[in-house]
Amino acid sequence: MMIDQVFPHVVGDHSVLKDQLLQRAREQGLSVEQATERFAGIPAPLIDAGTFLDKLTSLWRYEFGVPFEIDGTLVWGAHMWVPVDHLHRAIITANARLSGQERVAYYARLNDPERHAVTLAEMIPGSKVHADMPAQFEVTGLGTGNSTIDWVVHAPDRRVMLDVKSRSKDFIEQMTREDGSRVMPEPEHDPALLFRSLNKKFLPASPDQQLQGVWIATHIQQNEDGLRKAFAALDPDKVNFAILGDWESDVHVLVRRDADREYLLALFSATPSGRFTFAPQASA
Repeated sequence: MMIDQVFPHVVGDHSVLKDQLLQRAREQGLSVEQATERFAGIPAPLIDAGTFLDKLTSLWRYEFGVPFEIDGTLVWGAHMWVPVDHLHRAIITANARLSGQERVAYYARLNDPERHAVTLAEMIPGSKVHADMPAQFEVTGLGTGNSTIDWVVHAPDRRVMLDVKSRSKDFIEQMTREDGSRVMPEPEHDPALLFRSLNKKFLPASPDQQLQGVWIATHIQQNEDGLRKAFAALDPDKVNFAILGDWESDVHVLVRRDADREYLLALFSATPSGRFTFAPQASA
């Protein structure tokens, strides 16, 4: 495994992904047959990926993906060594929410090392909605033209539609600014890039009947003031909310109306967090 060459000091033990996934399913009470069926659709080479016990976090991680390339230099990162639990949750969500045909297409994208991290993130919102709440993945016919809405949640009182974005470009740009000191400078990227194309995807709708927005998985903190201004600049008739979040339960929520904040937190079983933003330092 590449981890043994790049960061051997963090490796506590080795295993293979299939065995780690089966162990987690068995811990949830599934029989051997049920556990085997849960992962039957995961193709190789993903299902055969190597795993290791991360001594720094006590998490089992699997190695799958490609390093970032920055100014001709390869940069290894956590996007290549993902917690096994994240993939397990994505698979559970896909099994529960996607049709057989949809799962085949999703797993094919997941099996591409270059697209793996982005594809994995697509399951994050669906994994947080209560199992009894109907939700559809990659729905057509509800946006502009032939555009696809990543998730449509059919809540009892209104429909919630959201696009999912995974941003690595700002992380790469940030790494190019690292100067060798112990303190990384504040990010300088434009938060408006997080919302690119949203105005063109959604149709105008009443937020009392249909909430529309975006879920963003970003690798670095966002400028709180810039983020708020970029969100405010979006068409209020088309985009009602934005959520910054990952597989953890805490998120950062931007809304047009305060009442929608609590609604979205409850819908996604989430708690508010300051982990995803920073307040820019005042100039001297």
